[in-house]
Amino acid sequence: MGPSLLAFLAGLVAGRFLGVVVAAVPVGTPVREAVSTRPGCGCRAGPWGFLPVMWWFGDGGRRRLCGCRVGVVLPLVELVTAGAFAGTVYFVGAAWSLPAYLWFVSVSVVLAFVDVGHRLIPNRVLVPGTAVALLLLAGGAALDDRLGELPEALVTGAGYFLALLVPALLTRGAIGMGDAKLAFLLGLFAGYGRWEVALQAGAGAFVLAGAVAVLLLVLRVLARDDHIPFGPFMVLAAWIAIARDLATTGT
Repeated sequence: MGPSLLAFLAGLVAGRFLGVVVAAVPVGTPVREAVSTRPGCGCRAGPWGFLPVMWWFGDGGRRRLCGCRVGVVLPLVELVTAGAFAGTVYFVGAAWSLPAYLWFVSVSVVLAFVDVGHRLIPNRVLVPGTAVALLLLAGGAALDDRLGELPEALVTGAGYFLALLVPALLTRGAIGMGDAKLAFLLGLFAGYGRWEVALQAGAGAFVLAGAVAVLLLVLRVLARDDHIPFGPFMVLAAWIAIARDLATTGT
């Protein structure tokens, strides 16, 4: 069994927990309590309820006991996490920084899905998630003999933050303070390769968001005064830029 396949299976398991976080954090439910319940409702979880993805297919999207309707968001969190884990292992490889990248992926998955569903990037996840990511990346950089690249990553993260801070203060909801704070985390990992990667990630976020907004306007799903959450586009663009850089440089 290859490393990427193992990472995919591990991502399914991790995604089961991340789905709990996505559902619990926006409504203020303690994550410790939510872990023991079935995803998407407050019913106590049995053994079947802890199986990634299978809990949803087993219920057909509806709880047999309580009749609660559960959408596709939570199983999608699990599948996206699994795919992201597999891709991370494939691109990063056997580096000491791999745990940092896997943590980064996990945090960004939660933030992206919460932002889609609630137009919110919660500090409850972002702040400790960024702190742990920084510690893991510093440890990995030291063991990979790349500690000298960490200052550039920190400066790049700060630069991405400042680049979004101004529009966050000037615009009315198009870009929020949560987006600016998320930019530091994304810029940190993009800048760990090269600062140009963070520039690509930032530009890519605006291109992706603009393209989707135009499409939604054409389809009349979105009105001219409406805003779409920017965080998911930031995350996706950062993933793409980082993956391209790792594929090119092999580091």
